[in-house]
Amino acid sequence: MNIGTTNVGVKVYTVNGAAAGTGSASSLPDWLKRKKAVKSGRSKGAIREEFEGAVNLIQDFEFPEASNKIKVTRDGHHAIATGVYKPRIRVWDLDQLTLKFERHTDTENVDFLILSDDWTKTVHLQSDRSVELHAQGGMHYRTRIPRFGRTLAYHYPSCDTLIAGAGNE
Repeated sequence: MNIGTTNVGVKVYTVNGAAAGTGSASSLPDWLKRKKAVKSGRSKGAIREEFEGAVNLIQDFEFPEASNKIKVTRDGHHAIATGVYKPRIRVWDLDQLTLKFERHTDTENVDFLILSDDWTKTVHLQSDRSVELHAQGGMHYRTRIPRFGRTLAYHYPSCDTLIAGAGNE
């Protein structure tokens, strides 16, 4: 990270690249530099070496209070996280490095599972002894369980969700 100052004494922080106002920084974004390097006929190894140390930041990758769980989909294109106060679910698109959407829930999530290869089908174990099934359009189904749940597991061949709960039964 580079720290530079402007002529009025304001500090400018640059996470990736040269400091602002040094003249050595190119005005082109990294993805355009890569595209031009590929078109110019440079070897893939040389291009990879040049851009390997680059840092990509995901926009809005945060929660106002805290996050309990973060998981990545099996296809690797999305990240899903659940957080507290106000309880919510957030999905980020890792290809675009942006927040895809956010949903608020009634209670905090204890655990969740991604049932599909992408983000469209999830099951959430909540702190009020309920289990919610979410689909692409929102909450699909909600049911209560007799004991407070601790964790979830999913058996793919039989399509069974296994819920471990608190208690001696």
